[in-house]
Amino acid sequence: MSIVKELTTTLNRMVNDQFETPEVKHFLSIPLTMERARFFMVLNAHYTSNRRDCWGYVQGAAPLEVKKLIWEHESDELVNDPRCNMDHFSLTVKQGEVIGLTRADFDNAVIPPLIKATFYAWSHIAIRNHWLTAFASSQMLERRNNGKIVQGGGMSFRIGQKFEKELGINLKKMVSLDVHVAADMDHSDAMSEVYERYVKSAEDCELVLNGAQESMSIDRAFRGAMAYYMERIQ
Repeated sequence: MSIVKELTTTLNRMVNDQFETPEVKHFLSIPLTMERARFFMVLNAHYTSNRRDCWGYVQGAAPLEVKKLIWEHESDELVNDPRCNMDHFSLTVKQGEVIGLTRADFDNAVIPPLIKATFYAWSHIAIRNHWLTAFASSQMLERRNNGKIVQGGGMSFRIGQKFEKELGINLKKMVSLDVHVAADMDHSDAMSEVYERYVKSAEDCELVLNGAQESMSIDRAFRGAMAYYMERIQ
């Protein structure tokens, strides 16, 4: 088995194992009420905003060809995704209208401290580490959302299912979740090309695995924090 194939197998196992962690299982087990759904929607938009920060930091340190790949990725996110004809933050705001949210709810949201700490942690990895470590940290969150890799569906798909089953809202109306089910498959697959080109040694693998492991730990903290706050909402 080649070094990159072995690395890919490990990364794929990690994102599948993520859904068996106590924090993620707890988060996905909490029944949605309309107020909990609104809280989730607003905070998930700010999670999306943090993703833009982190990918920007990764892009700044990455080789030129990787900068181009990230630029294409972020064009969907920040400018216009042809799947929905808008940027992804605007898409989340549009999705929020389905459950009674307005743009002001997103703009004026106070990010709770446990959530804010996870955003700082992801940013720290993106800013303070080798570009391969920073890249892997952000790419793992795309991989964790890739239904072609994760058995049972990625995070957006599973949350969309909860909206359908627990609130009776069809996934197609949850436009941001629906778009991300497809978009993160494409983004994850495209970004995986970087490993084929730049991972050449055991040291390179270690850089990638460090970023992947750290990001999955922070993701567990983020989901655990979301669960903590959502349980306190009726």
